[in-house]
Amino acid sequence: MNFKILTLPKSQIQICLHCDRSDENQEIVRITAFVIDISGQELMLATFAQFADAGSARRFVFDYSEESAKRFLEECMQEDRISLISPQL
Repeated sequence: MNFKILTLPKSQIQICLHCDRSDENQEIVRITAFVIDISGQELMLATFAQFADAGSARRFVFDYSEESAKRFLEECMQEDRISLISPQL
């Protein structure tokens, strides 16, 4: 599985994962979400995970769960001090 989109049921925030390659030609999975903060500004939250091979990256995408998506959002919001209009994840 090269990509996956998860929609969190309470907030309807979508988390997108897709396999890619870094500038250094390493296998990575990009994890991205667009959210609206309390001031009404749309923000893009993103990170990536690096893997030894394409198969491992695809398995990560396949196994990525709703719980993992919630943790990703919570960590990004804490790190960047973001408050959302719809705080329920």
